[in-house]
Amino acid sequence: MTKLVVTPSTGQVIVWRNSEEQNNHSGDGLASVLEQRGYRVTAFKRESEIMQAVLESLPDLLIVYLKTSGEQGYELCKILRQLPRTSGLLVVFVGTRAPFSEMASALRCGGNEYLQLPLDDEECWLRLERHLKTVQLVRSLEAERASLNQTIWSYNHILQQQEAAQISLAKENQVLQRLAFTDGLTQIANRSSFNKAIVQMWQQAKENQQPISLLLCDVDYFKRYNDTYGHLAGDACLQTVADALVKGAHRHGDQVARYGGEEFAILLPATNSQGAQQVAISVQAELARAQVPHASSLVKPHVSLSIGICTLFPGLAADSALNEGLPLSHKLLIHGADEALYAAKLQGRDRVIVQTAEGLIPVLSGRCGDSSAAANETYPRSAQRQTPESLPAIAQHTPKPILTNAAPLSVLPSAKKLPRWA
Repeated sequence: MTKLVVTPSTGQVIVWRNSEEQNNHSGDGLASVLEQRGYRVTAFKRESEIMQAVLESLPDLLIVYLKTSGEQGYELCKILRQLPRTSGLLVVFVGTRAPFSEMASALRCGGNEYLQLPLDDEECWLRLERHLKTVQLVRSLEAERASLNQTIWSYNHILQQQEAAQISLAKENQVLQRLAFTDGLTQIANRSSFNKAIVQMWQQAKENQQPISLLLCDVDYFKRYNDTYGHLAGDACLQTVADALVKGAHRHGDQVARYGGEEFAILLPATNSQGAQQVAISVQAELARAQVPHASSLVKPHVSLSIGICTLFPGLAADSALNEGLPLSHKLLIHGADEALYAAKLQGRDRVIVQTAEGLIPVLSGRCGDSSAAANETYPRSAQRQTPESLPAIAQHTPKPILTNAAPLSVLPSAKKLPRWA
């Protein structure tokens, strides 16, 4: 709590008085009364000196002797009241009260007190003391407010620094997230991102009773490509393939990911089998349009893809998976697409194989790489929520476990002998 006392040896008083005795403050004794109580008293003769001293030091008290200042004392007081810095300055007039209106004029112009000569020391101090206590209290409160404002500014500055640090950290985290889930070479999603996305999309498809499709793609004879053109050219080839996949699966929500090495994956939420075939044909057409030379390929003189497709309804696949004793998860979808891709490679590469309830069915091979055919495709992607009954016939199935539908592979006795990376 602020004490209402005059702090010794800290106050300053400026006196406007024209007297030969001003240096020792003799005469009325007012200066001696103030000095005895710890105030430093300075007297000036001219108005300009008074104004300069007041503006520079902002004293606790300004005493104006009307015998010296005359009407200029009133005008000075009015000016001080208009200035923000001196509007609250304590101004005391000293006069003889002759003429009688002198006190009224002093108070009317903004003076705080009027003392009449001759002065009684005790009465003079009692009158000034209450004003000086108010001045000290105001000064103390202003100092506390300034200190509080400084503290607030400091806290705000710290908060701004923390907010800036948090924003910077958030940006760095976003960069790290992108790095963690982005393939450095192709700048598409990496395997970690794919593993996360397929779980989320599977659950969403199950809740919305929608199909979900997966395309697994493999660059044909990529090892031969690296051996022929070198690994730098191989990197550029993978970048071109990734670009073709992104162009082919351009719908918002689709995810193109590098599955590993020269293998890529395309996740298509709310997409039936026909829609997935449309995407596969579009991807083949985009890659064919790129015309990346591959002199070592055994299927064509340009880089090509083998693609395996699997489409499932997670809600309906649950019953099938449980009936066959298989674990119910997105792994069923990956397993189906993987078997379809394996079959595409066994049957000569550069083709699309679809996993269906009837088995592994090839998409018309003549359409692979045919951009005009891809452009004219109108298969529905099932972008809206649809029930199995509302989808085309090719999507109206509950795929049984893939291993029980491997009949088409039985005509290829060398199937299990072909390396996956060949």
